[in-house]
Amino acid sequence: MIYRCAGPNCGQVKGDSEGWWLMWTSFADTHSPLLYLAPWDEAIACREGTLPVCGEMCAQRLQSQFMGNIRESQMRKE
Repeated sequence: MIYRCAGPNCGQVKGDSEGWWLMWTSFADTHSPLLYLAPWDEAIACREGTLPVCGEMCAQRLQSQFMGNIRESQMRKE
């Protein structure tokens, strides 16, 4: 399977390099949006909704987007 980094404006294709991470969101039992970050694992990577990221910078950018989306959603409800 071919994986591309989900980081904003990245799109790097995963090769054999180390350092890739996985991110996904869930509402789980808390009924509040949660962001998960895990080291690369092929079984997790195949799950629907999982975002591959090539490294720390792209993970930080996605985390920032997630936080901004939550804040924006909260402000709309007020």
